[in-house]
Amino acid sequence: MDSRERVMRAVSFQPVDKIALECNVNAVALYEHGEKIRELFKTIEGDFSPVSDDRFPMPSESDFDENGNYLSYRGDEWGVKWVYRIFGIQGHPVKRPLDDWDNLDSYKLPPIEKFTENSPEYVNAGNYFKELQAKRYYAKAGWIGLLERSCSLRKFEDVLADLVCGDKDFVKLTDRLAAYHMTDIQNLLSAGVDGIQFGDDFGTQNSMLISPEIFRDFYKPRFRDLIEPIKKAGKQVFFHCCGYVLPILEDLKEIGVDIIWPQLSAYNLNDFASICRDIGLAVAIHPERSQLMTRGTPEEVYRRVYEYAETFRPQEGGSLFYLEIDNGFPYENIEAMIKAVREMRQ
Repeated sequence: MDSRERVMRAVSFQPVDKIALECNVNAVALYEHGEKIRELFKTIEGDFSPVSDDRFPMPSESDFDENGNYLSYRGDEWGVKWVYRIFGIQGHPVKRPLDDWDNLDSYKLPPIEKFTENSPEYVNAGNYFKELQAKRYYAKAGWIGLLERSCSLRKFEDVLADLVCGDKDFVKLTDRLAAYHMTDIQNLLSAGVDGIQFGDDFGTQNSMLISPEIFRDFYKPRFRDLIEPIKKAGKQVFFHCCGYVLPILEDLKEIGVDIIWPQLSAYNLNDFASICRDIGLAVAIHPERSQLMTRGTPEEVYRRVYEYAETFRPQEGGSLFYLEIDNGFPYENIEAMIKAVREMRQ
């Protein structure tokens, strides 16, 4: 069984020859641990792509304040200014273009055009996916989200108020974002992707960020429309969602989500695994970041990874492992995580 088939089967609740795996060697991992982290990940080569040899730009002296703390301000193509206080980790918006709704009509989203057969973007994306698939890897791409993008364009607390009040300008903005992402989705499909990644955090540590009713009334139909062409094309839908979102798991499945990448610490894992298996929603198992990987011992990490496998039964299909490094992970904990997954895949 090759990697591409293994992922497709795992996401579709079909048994696999070994546990499906996605790995991500990111900038913060290389910054904190150097090239040895890349070599470590090469010992468990995943199913989505070979371990990247990409070189990430590292911080310069100007990226640190007078106390030696990382501090960088950068703007993006959405007109948002961000402050970054941990290298390689998402920052916080400090200047947003839509804090005042008077700016909405003149606000321009980043340019995006539908691919044509001759467009460089189409050729590049298509060649990239074909190269992965020729090596029998699974080709996943995209990051489709509505709520999180709104919370970078506008104050977080105002977004929540807009949702509760049904603000007409917020509806207009969200529909513009949805149309933008629909073009993105159509482009990825035309280029031959296997699966498309969505990402929106709808939960806090112990409850939903918005009510399930607001999600069902406002976001669910928009996500359904975005997912429909993906399912019609026979492709798979991945959905990253941190926080407690138990009340909307069935809604996500109903609109076509195949696999959720959750925050495992928000749930009773046995109950969560049972619910997901019952409704046919696969799970990307991401070892818990804030406590286990940061503050746990290597022995605890090793044991917990095996416990995840016992709970979610990935060899039966319906789950896969997702491994990524955050800041502050002791190298010994990363080694323990890799060792456990490598053993289970042999």
